[in-house]
Amino acid sequence: MSVIAKHCATILAALLLAAGHSAIASSTKAVRVLDWMLAVPAGWTPQVPSSPMRLAQFTAGSREGSADVAVFHFGLAGGGTVQENIDRWTTQFLTEAGKPATPQVEKGKASGMPVTWVALEGRYARGVGTGPQGQGAANQSLRVAVLETPAGNLFFQLWGDRPAVAKQEAAFRLMVQSLKRGP
Repeated sequence: MSVIAKHCATILAALLLAAGHSAIASSTKAVRVLDWMLAVPAGWTPQVPSSPMRLAQFTAGSREGSADVAVFHFGLAGGGTVQENIDRWTTQFLTEAGKPATPQVEKGKASGMPVTWVALEGRYARGVGTGPQGQGAANQSLRVAVLETPAGNLFFQLWGDRPAVAKQEAAFRLMVQSLKRGP
């Protein structure tokens, strides 16, 4: 990559983070997730969690389509390893050509703890537990942050129509990074 291309990519990333940061900054909501407080991006609608394993749940759709967000916790040693989950999520996706999807995986830190970011695109047959259910919906995206906390992994998921997920991804990342110890 040329020096100019790298410089342009850096500027674009900074602009996207600033745009997402303003969405978090204008947030009027915060929710408790275990012992932490989580800033909820403006425009996300809290939902009653649909299962006891969901600590928080939101709709985050827009004119671009529908998107949902959930935060899962399965206890100190529950929910499987990060890699086992990546493997399972990958089985739920096919490319538009019908081939197995390849996840994009990135490791880093969020709120001072290890985090693994995962991105998948394509035909999504969202399933619970072991794998896909049904044929799935086309043109879908899944974004996951697995935050390795002292209380066990927190799984943050954003999924839905590809354009809607793309619009919410910066806010999603900032939400995960906003996690702070609660009072």
